[in-house]
Amino acid sequence: MAAISSAGVGSGLPVESLVSQLMAVERAPINAIDTKEAAITAKLTAFGTMKSALATLQTAARALATPALVSPIKTSVADPAVMSATATGGTAAGNYAIEVKSLASPQKLKTSVPYGNTTDVVGTGTITLDFGSYDGSNAFTADPANTTKTITIDAAHNTLAGIKDAINASNSGVTASIINDGNGNYLSLASTNTGAKNAMRITTDPALGALAYDGSAGSAMSQSVAAKDAVIVVDNVTITKPSNTITDAIEGVTLTLTKPTAAGVTTNLTLSKDTSTVKANIEAFVKAYNDASKSMVDLTAYDATTGKGAVLNGDGTVRTIQTQLRALMGSAVAGAAAGGATLPDIGITTQRDGTIAIDSNKLDKALADPNKNFVALFATSNGNRGFGAQMDVTLGRILSPVGTLPSHTNSFNTSIKDLEKQRTTLTARLADTEKRYRAQFSALDSAMASMTTTSTYLTQQLAAIAKA
Repeated sequence: MAAISSAGVGSGLPVESLVSQLMAVERAPINAIDTKEAAITAKLTAFGTMKSALATLQTAARALATPALVSPIKTSVADPAVMSATATGGTAAGNYAIEVKSLASPQKLKTSVPYGNTTDVVGTGTITLDFGSYDGSNAFTADPANTTKTITIDAAHNTLAGIKDAINASNSGVTASIINDGNGNYLSLASTNTGAKNAMRITTDPALGALAYDGSAGSAMSQSVAAKDAVIVVDNVTITKPSNTITDAIEGVTLTLTKPTAAGVTTNLTLSKDTSTVKANIEAFVKAYNDASKSMVDLTAYDATTGKGAVLNGDGTVRTIQTQLRALMGSAVAGAAAGGATLPDIGITTQRDGTIAIDSNKLDKALADPNKNFVALFATSNGNRGFGAQMDVTLGRILSPVGTLPSHTNSFNTSIKDLEKQRTTLTARLADTEKRYRAQFSALDSAMASMTTTSTYLTQQLAAIAKA
């Protein structure tokens, strides 16, 4: 039968109490680790709250960076399969009847003779590319806006596949591909840009004569698609453009053509005022900005009365983010107006506490003013980024996995892992220490119990002698 032991039973020594008190002292380093971990975890939670507020702000900023969502003019196309339209500012409400006679297309050529394999050798030498237009008699006129391009085909690229790769690597305004019609392989060339002035004239060294083209029926390469301009008719006015994206047919409107209409058939484009949607998107942005601003202020606050700071008080990363966002909101957008446009121009002002406020009456007047270009002010226009686009990009850098915020919080996660390793090591050491204490006090308890027994025996013996 197993022996039953209880520390302190032999001598009355309070072993459990002594071990508990000693271990409480020994646990001090672990308690310090727990305190550090709790502080770091609190910071991580605070940064999580801030990250959520900034992500919401980025969503609102991205809406303002979308031209269709910040234009006071709403566009509607009767047949969206024919084209799409966006208003980019500087236009008025109205209706337009538009016929799409033809789409702009790039010229496409292909070799006339099929090759059995893509590894067949074609030859070496130079290919010279000119871009321009052909008249009715196939006379070529070079476009002065396009420079002559020369591509050298060496022995390493003298096959059909090699020539394709060399052309594509040359960045010469031509895309090369290989097509197979079941009878053989053909090299196909397509001009990168659409429009009648982007037709190709190709001259080559004799070994590459199979790739020559001059517009005549005797050209080595044949034309599969002609270079064409887009032709539309807007309210009986014929307009010819080299691209299917037309920005200057109707002031302030961008047309993106996708399909010709039937001959003589028009589709209606309606431009109507839609200031409510724009205002709602601006209000959503202002609220998201203020929520993010308040979140950062609250998390870094200092209470002079209690002498205590909030969990992120003094954190340099938060201050940096606050500075970036406030500087952005106080800047001017180039291109939105002469000398640049600012948010106060439309009634959005920065308050002393760092938040922003809307003067609703001033914003309504700005939305009704056809000279106010909200697309340029908030989205991207003519290469200039508006406030929404700038905020989207800035927050993207901050929230990116390798951005300001994650880089900062990753260091906290690393610290927590280090503390967990220290805790594991100390916990194992404490278990050994407690085991040692118990062994020492058990031995002491046994010794004291033995001494007590001996003392009792001697007392009894002395008492017996005295009686005798």
